[in-house]
Amino acid sequence: MLELMIFGLLAGLDNLQVSAALSLLPLERRRLHLLAAAFCVGEIGGALLGLLLGRTLLALLQPTAEWLAPSVMLGCGLALLWLALRREGPDPVRFIDRPALLIALPLTLSIDNVIAGTAIGVAGYPLVMAALVVGSISAAMACAGLYAGHWARRFLPDRIEAVVGIYLSLLAVRAFWMEV
Repeated sequence: MLELMIFGLLAGLDNLQVSAALSLLPLERRRLHLLAAAFCVGEIGGALLGLLLGRTLLALLQPTAEWLAPSVMLGCGLALLWLALRREGPDPVRFIDRPALLIALPLTLSIDNVIAGTAIGVAGYPLVMAALVVGSISAAMACAGLYAGHWARRFLPDRIEAVVGIYLSLLAVRAFWMEV
């Protein structure tokens, strides 16, 4: 069981960092809760989906899994940075507040949990319980990052979008680098 908990913690590290960064933006409380729900569905559902579809899904996802989530993260980071640095352009918060983006980012970050679900299937643990443990820990880390970042937001300057953009971009570059 300890191995599953550690596996869940490792799978949730990227979610913790990305969700904490996103929650530094001035999101409405309703959007924050929707983002938390999207992370929960993606992380728990991803682990269960990987468990159910097994090696077939792993064979399909493996080539794209290494670059999809970092690519989305890099795109979001660069777009936020570009919008934050433009003086007369649209508000960066309007970009990140789009429902499609609030769902797409957590779902692409849950690909590691889909792969974790396939690995759990061959590790010999009780399958559904193991997938739920890994997915729940990963989802809890994402929610902790979201709500801690939202709380810390009150102590930060109003226009922190450029910093969030740089941080998301650096996280993506680090993820690319770790895959090499």
